[in-house]
Amino acid sequence: MSPERYKHLLSMVAPSITKKSCQSRQTISPSERLTVTLRCLATGDSQQTQSFYFRLDRTTVCNIINETTKAIWDVLQPSYLKAPESSDEWEKIANEFENE
Repeated sequence: MSPERYKHLLSMVAPSITKKSCQSRQTISPSERLTVTLRCLATGDSQQTQSFYFRLDRTTVCNIINETTKAIWDVLQPSYLKAPESSDEWEKIANEFENE
């Protein structure tokens, strides 16, 4: 993924994955949350491996991945995975599928 695409994706999901700071512990930045998630998706490594790599608790890694993948889905789904809304759209998709 190019740095420009990463920054664009981060700008889209950051509002959904930004956590409020707490005095007792340091928050994990949206950039690090996205990095943890993308590395997990790209490598297929276990959450345990991710926790060692990023020095985070396994449960934290699990929560980060769940929250961030949901945010990615919520942001990208309307643009890239739009469901057909009419029978004409369904027919067009079916015709394109048959012609390939």
